[in-house]
Amino acid sequence: MADIIELKRMLNDRVMSVVEYLLPNGRKEANEWRAGSTAGEKGKSLGVHLSGQKAGVWSDFSTGEGGDLIDLWSKRRGQTIAEAIEDISNWLGVSRPVPTRDPKPSYARPERPKCSQPKAKVREYLAGRCIPDDVLETYKIGERGDEIIFPFLLPDGVLAMAKSRKAENGAKPVPTAANCEPILFGWQAIDPNARTLIITEGEIDALSWACFGFPAVSVPFGGGKGGKQRWIENEFERLERFERIYLSTDMDGPGDEAAEEIASRLGRHRCLRVHLPFKDANKCLIDGVSGAEMERCLSEARSLDPAGLRRPSDLLDRVIYLFWPGEGDHVGYGVPYDKISGKLLFRPGELSLWSGASGHGKSQILSDCIGHWVKQGSRVCVASLEMKGEQTLKRLAKQTGGVDRPTAPFITKILDWLDSGLLIYDHVGKAGIPALLEVFDYARAKYGCDQFIIDSLMRVGIAQDDYNGQEKAVFQLVDWTIENNVHVHLVAHSRKGDKDRGGAPETEDIKGAMEIGANAFNILTVWRNKDLEGKIKAAKTEEERTALEEKPSVILNVAKQRNGDFEGKVGLWFDQATYRYHTSSNRFHWDRQYIPRGSEVPSGNEDFAL
Repeated sequence: MADIIELKRMLNDRVMSVVEYLLPNGRKEANEWRAGSTAGEKGKSLGVHLSGQKAGVWSDFSTGEGGDLIDLWSKRRGQTIAEAIEDISNWLGVSRPVPTRDPKPSYARPERPKCSQPKAKVREYLAGRCIPDDVLETYKIGERGDEIIFPFLLPDGVLAMAKSRKAENGAKPVPTAANCEPILFGWQAIDPNARTLIITEGEIDALSWACFGFPAVSVPFGGGKGGKQRWIENEFERLERFERIYLSTDMDGPGDEAAEEIASRLGRHRCLRVHLPFKDANKCLIDGVSGAEMERCLSEARSLDPAGLRRPSDLLDRVIYLFWPGEGDHVGYGVPYDKISGKLLFRPGELSLWSGASGHGKSQILSDCIGHWVKQGSRVCVASLEMKGEQTLKRLAKQTGGVDRPTAPFITKILDWLDSGLLIYDHVGKAGIPALLEVFDYARAKYGCDQFIIDSLMRVGIAQDDYNGQEKAVFQLVDWTIENNVHVHLVAHSRKGDKDRGGAPETEDIKGAMEIGANAFNILTVWRNKDLEGKIKAAKTEEERTALEEKPSVILNVAKQRNGDFEGKVGLWFDQATYRYHTSSNRFHWDRQYIPRGSEVPSGNEDFAL
């Protein structure tokens, strides 16, 4: 059987058929169906919208009544909302599936507790909690000595269960009889035609909401999940008539659990979590929260959508930030190549894949960026599983210092400077993803590393033809990256070798499972024109060499940038002496400075030591 929201939609879709059925003596005028009243006679006082966003909405201008088609059905046929829903379901041909065996257990009806109207200690105690006599009468609260009696009545007045508790702070209510049917407390206060309902975590909270002018019901067993909310199976059909259910459970962990459990079973589309300024409704009542403030809490109640489901406006601040980050805010780390400066960013929570044929420089370009990142304030952890730590640092010393043969004092200065933002995981050989992430977790927690380099995928203990293993490994890395809000750079080889194709490999050239590239946020591929380098080396004149050097020998291809606007290829010039890459054919034009000049710079290399 469809719930009330679905029934309402189905009626609106057939609004013309509905009004002809309910008000056959009416007539169509423009975009409305006109009749005399809800009794269905001829006339014009009552109008029903037939199309647009207001389809199904009606108003009787002589009485001031109005509502939707379910209300009209109820009025016209003299039914309660619950009866109207049953009737509408039959008319629409919507039926409830009937189980082959009713799983509902056999409950015992308790004896009516011997009690009286509160006049002594119970009345005094509840008055101290700001509950007046008229609310006690509405909810049929009883007094038995120093005990409060809470009757759990079905809508027809039958007693399903009762609970008693001492009239003192901290007392816990307990059922007065065993094997009773757990239902909601407070049906006696709810209008049989109400279509909204407030559910609280305790009986006194239900009474408190009534004091604010909003009659409410309470769950029978308090907050929490699982068995605490087993009352739902007994109330499921009775709750079908409510279009909106406000969950005003306590503002704590068990209250959150109860709200989540109830919403997941009664329908997230109609359940809203109420957020109160104090722990519960009675605390709000005692502390003087106004009725208007409580009404505002209802109007601002939030849906319990599945995790991650958001309205566009919920993400407003984040979207504005992407367009207009604040001055000094960290959006991501760039590259030291001015042609794409600001166009390529390595953002938190992303994984970048670096690919290319063996010997084409993918790891070397990645290394060339480290000094730039350290200068930008990043802390980088490098797991170069194909190269010993000292070899990794030898390359970095040349790139950071900008010299081919730095002196020992200058190497000391370089490594001291790198200490501020670089950690080396000195391990050569295979390292499984769990072991690697354990190291990364430590580097993240203790040293605040926010960029991690894995060189390469071939060394994480997965066979080249184990595509499932590769896919799983990349999933693990992506999940870890997002969870820790860091950036991971993963080096992977390409399928094709050194072919003169005039540019870097594309995404489909990455060796291994296709999911490797599919799950990366950014893909960068590197191609080195070794033929051109050979011609430069073999040039017989300076003029010939200079002319050949005008063309870049390396192509860096930004093949994918999921959260950026730029994708494309950029030419780079490689300096063999320093292992640096730059964006000009002028070998002495460097657009970055890491280590200030000093006496440690070896003679003859001053121009590189910027």
